[in-house]
Order: sequence, then structure tokens, then C-alpha cells
Amino acid sequence: MSIKKGKNNRRDINIDTPREEEEARAVEAAFSYAESLSKKVVAIQILGSNLYHWGRTDILLLRRAKRGFLSYVRDDVLSRGKEREQRLKAEADKRGISMDILSIESDDPVPVVLEEANKGYDKIFLAKEKGSLFPIFSKTMEQHLRKKGFTQIEIC
Repeated sequence: MSIKKGKNNRRDINIDTPREEEEARAVEAAFSYAESLSKKVVAIQILGSNLYHWGRTDILLLRRAKRGFLSYVRDDVLSRGKEREQRLKAEADKRGISMDILSIESDDPVPVVLEEANKGYDKIFLAKEKGSLFPIFSKTMEQHLRKKGFTQIEIC
């Protein structure tokens, strides 16, 4: 975790997690698959933050401060999403892969992914998710997809 000076003298918190490595493996697997079969890649980017919850439920912040905080979080989420979209597009262009990126704002990625998966794809590439302590209450994206009948899933 690192804290850097951001825009307007605010502090930006950056957390480097193993999740980024797992997502990079999923992207590489999807690109390799697309290259080998001359397929198009469709990437779904779900934009959200659990900071929205804190901004909405904080009882100490006044309404104007809450709006400012939520606006700051949304701007940060959208700018990070745009940066990631540009990096993916650049990598796809460099490798000669046709690619569409769907960037969707949502606090719950499951219905978004299920709706998109229903459009029919050869294969779905997912980053490996950390298992939950109580898996009955929290399912992985893979479990949600398999429950709905999707079998062509590759966990990276």
C-alpha cells in the first residue's frame, strides 16, 4: 500500500495486490487464445468501489461533504478504468487482436457478467478469486456462471 500526493493536494491510496497479477494472467490467456484462433476479445470492466458504501453511510459527514467524497471516489474509479482500458487496447493493437471493452459501473458484478455471458462466447476467462471463509454466503464468479450452465470457463 502506498499513499501519494494526488490532485488538489489530496492523498491517493494505491494498493498493489496479488489480484492484479491474477488479472494479468487472465488477460494474457484470453489474448493468447484469441491470437491462436483469430478471435475477437470482449473485455468486461466492472467499475465500482466499496468506498461508496462508506460515503453514503457516514453519519458524521454533512450532505455537501458526502457528495464531494462520492464525487471524488467516482472520478477516481472512472479515471482508473479509462487508464486500464487504454492499456488493454494498446496491448491488443500491438498483438493485432480485435477487441471491444465494455466498462460498466456497478456495485454488484454478478448480474452484469451473467447478462453479458448469455450473449454467447466461446470461452470465458476469469482471474482466480480468493475463496471465502464462509463459501455458502459468498460465491465466486465461476460458481455463479457454472450454476447458470456455462462450462467454457478458464480460471487463470
